[in-house]
Amino acid sequence: MATQFLQEMDNLNISDPKEMVSLATKWVQKTFPNVESVTTETLQCWMEEKPEELIILDTRSAAEFEVSHLPGAILIDPQSDTLQEFLQEQLLPESKNKNIICYCTVGYRSSMTAQSVNEFLSREAGQTPKTSLKVYNAEGGLVKWANERRLMVDKQEHPIHLVHPYSAAWAKLLEPELQAQI
Repeated sequence: MATQFLQEMDNLNISDPKEMVSLATKWVQKTFPNVESVTTETLQCWMEEKPEELIILDTRSAAEFEVSHLPGAILIDPQSDTLQEFLQEQLLPESKNKNIICYCTVGYRSSMTAQSVNEFLSREAGQTPKTSLKVYNAEGGLVKWANERRLMVDKQEHPIHLVHPYSAAWAKLLEPELQAQI
């Protein structure tokens, strides 16, 4: 599915990273219509004003996370049992009134994770996703965040502006000076 999207984007002959991120965001939202998104502006506001009410899940690989991530993010592998274990141990029942933010490079992997978290909450916790725990996908992923020059940190928690783009194809969504070598 992602390959098809990238081919369509190549066919459109678009080279502006912001325009490409906008198209990727629309594609992710169309692919995952039941996953609510949070804008970068709102997320930054929440991070500054009420970080204790956030659980930020980075759904990328460890290599991507080490290059840069959002401050306070927890690396989680959605393809392993780690996600289910994390949810069982950390989210219930003491995490009431929290916002769970999932993010990845552009939002596809994190939307899959957000969808899984919502399903877990509905099934295991006996709550609907609209109750005390709210789950969001970070709109545009880390590429939008980085292109807007918002704060990211490296594995030592030092500020950094580079992003691991996942692949050369997805690197096109980042402004060139923000692309880490892969």
